[in-house]
Amino acid sequence: MIVFDQVSKTYPDGTVAVAGLSFEVPNGKITVLVGPSGCGKTTSMRMINRLIDPTSGTITLDGEDTAGIDKVQLRRKIGYVIQNAGLFPHRTVVDNVAALPRLLGGKKKETRERAMELLELVGLDQSFARKYPWQLSGGQQQRVGVARALATDPPFLLMDEPFSAVDPIVRAQLQQEFLNLQQRIGKTIVMVTHDIDEALILGDQIAVLRQGGHLAQIATPQELLRAPADQFVADFVGSSRGYRSLGFAQADEQLAIREVPSAPIGTPAAELTSREDGWLVAVDAEARPVGWVQRSSVETQLQETHVNHAGSIAQQTAPLRDLLDAALSSPSGDGIVADLQGRLVGAVSTDDVVAAIQRAKALQPGSPT
Repeated sequence: MIVFDQVSKTYPDGTVAVAGLSFEVPNGKITVLVGPSGCGKTTSMRMINRLIDPTSGTITLDGEDTAGIDKVQLRRKIGYVIQNAGLFPHRTVVDNVAALPRLLGGKKKETRERAMELLELVGLDQSFARKYPWQLSGGQQQRVGVARALATDPPFLLMDEPFSAVDPIVRAQLQQEFLNLQQRIGKTIVMVTHDIDEALILGDQIAVLRQGGHLAQIATPQELLRAPADQFVADFVGSSRGYRSLGFAQADEQLAIREVPSAPIGTPAAELTSREDGWLVAVDAEARPVGWVQRSSVETQLQETHVNHAGSIAQQTAPLRDLLDAALSSPSGDGIVADLQGRLVGAVSTDDVVAAIQRAKALQPGSPT
């Protein structure tokens, strides 16, 4: 556990970056620091590994005051991932990952073998090992950065806006992959981000800082959306809090997922069946839904060009927000639902999802009975 106890940082010119900050970072969880520019979130994180020393107060790691730990020894306990990965451009990917273990006296063969294991852990196969950073995409470089931070198997991990430099699609993929990775490695993580949506996705708890490094609120994502501590937190979290909170609500057994006519791409028009309103779902060879199709638009054979891609596709175990989005975005009025392997399960109506939302809301603390 990482504990901040009345931690402050004041610079020689009198600037107060952090003031009396106190909170706990539970073991095996992700704590995300968010807030406007100048609120001290990066300064707070860097005080953990003493890249910046506090002016007053204490930071402890599993009960040990970091001020009494040699900085080199301290940083061996803490992995560090930064924006743009910060890789050594003249070293191969495998040598980047193995750099710190080698520096600490590890044998070349053992450290390289471990580096290869870590690359696989973060989703990069052996073909990447001998490449150089400039040969990788931004998302691939970030994966290497995470692997390098894990190379000494540190119990703690600091992440400074690790996914901010990649495009939105890659960023979403990295976020999900990182959550999957955390389920396996269970590190104690402090992350800084300026993106409240990223914080809501990744954080087990979120610490919102206001100007001057004051803690405005620390809470789970659900609590933050349901009960902002004050107007500052409410404004920072932003609008659509009710809709965003559906990302943490699961459907119950009463939610009806109905069968829906489907056909693989390439099916002759004469063999197509549809609902009474003319809609059916096009699927690929593995029965994975591609999108909705109007039967009347297919004259000879079902082709990709007949598919309406407007509707999103929700997994059966997805939160209610995803199911509602699938229904609202659908050209047919019903959302497509797939299983964990991506195969078609059926369709769900907007009315049924809204009813499930109302049932879930009734179970929330503080709801009228």
